[in-house]
Amino acid sequence: MSNMPVRLAEIEFSDLFLSSEPGEPGLALNLRLPGVAPAPGKRPRAPAPLPDILAPDAARLFRTVEDGWAQERFAPEFTVHHDGVDYRCSRIVAPSASDRTIAASAPDGEVRHWCLRRLERRSMDLADLGLPRWAGTELRRIGAASGLVLVAGSFGSGKSTTAAACFLEWIRAHGGIGVTLEDPPERVLDGAHDGGRVYQVPIRGEGFGPAIKASRRWAYRYLYLGEVRDGRAASELLQISLGGPTVITTIHASSTVEALMALSKFAAQIDGVQTANDQIAASVLGVVWQQLHEGRLRMEYLSFRGRNGEAMRTKIAESRFRLLREDQDYQAKLRTLGRIEDSF
Repeated sequence: MSNMPVRLAEIEFSDLFLSSEPGEPGLALNLRLPGVAPAPGKRPRAPAPLPDILAPDAARLFRTVEDGWAQERFAPEFTVHHDGVDYRCSRIVAPSASDRTIAASAPDGEVRHWCLRRLERRSMDLADLGLPRWAGTELRRIGAASGLVLVAGSFGSGKSTTAAACFLEWIRAHGGIGVTLEDPPERVLDGAHDGGRVYQVPIRGEGFGPAIKASRRWAYRYLYLGEVRDGRAASELLQISLGGPTVITTIHASSTVEALMALSKFAAQIDGVQTANDQIAASVLGVVWQQLHEGRLRMEYLSFRGRNGEAMRTKIAESRFRLLREDQDYQAKLRTLGRIEDSF
C-alpha cells in the first residue's frame, strides 16, 4: 500500500476490535484492503491486525468511541458516527450488576476493550433476503393492514434483518411515518424513504416498555420494536397493536407457534393469561419463523388473514396454542401444492 493517508471509511470490514491498552493493535474481521490480497491459508474469520497506515484513523475512532461512551453515561452499548460511518459499540466486559445500570463515571486507569460493528447504510429489499417469492409478496402487502407481525428465530437467524426489511417495504409501498425502538440500532434506517420518513430511537436496557407507551403520541403508521424481552414491553406492544398501527417485532423462539406462546408468557406477567391471549388473538396478522443453515434461509409462515383466521384466533384466546401446528402444516401443504393464495 502507498503512504497516502487511508481512512477506515474507505475500506471493507465488518467488525473492529479496539483497546485502550498501549501498544495493542486494532483487529478487524473480514478486512479487505485495496490492492492487498488476503494472506494464503488465512481462515476467513481470523482477525487481521490493522496495518500501520490505518493506525491514526483507528486512534481517532477510539477517541470518538470514548467520547460517545461518556455522552451515553458509560452505557455498555451505544452507537457513534465517525467519518461518515455509523458504528454499534459494545464494551467487552464481564456482566455484573453495575453493567445493568448506566454509570455516572468510568473507573480511572481501567483497560477498556471495544467491539465495533459497522452499520451499513444500504437499501434493504425483501427480494434480496432469499425468502420464497410468495412470502415476499405477502409480507409486503400485509403492511396495508393494522396489527402485529412477529419474526421469530434463534440467535444469528437473520430475523432482525427480515423485520427491518419488512418495515421499510411497508413505508415504501404504503407511505407514512415509521418509528423504530432498538437497543441499540443494528442498521441505519433513520431518514427519508420513498413515501415516508423513519425516526430511529435508541433505547437503553429495560426501557422498551416506557418507550412504547410514550410513542403513542408520535402519530406513526408503522412501529418496529427491536426485540420483545420482558413483560412490560410485550404488554405495551400489544396495546399499540390494537390501536391502529402496523407493528413488527422479533422474538426468540423455535417455531411460529412457540413465538406466540413466548409472547403470551411475557405479556401475562403484566396483564394475566386471559387478557394477554385475547390481545394476541385480536391483533396478530402473521408469524414468520426462520433459520439460517450454511448460508441458506429456511422459513415458515403462519397467516391469520385467511379463511381459518377466526378459528385460529379462538385457539389463542382459549390457550390452545399447540393446535395451531395443524394450521401451520395445512398452510404449508397448500403452498407446496401451488395454492398460494388459499394459504393466507
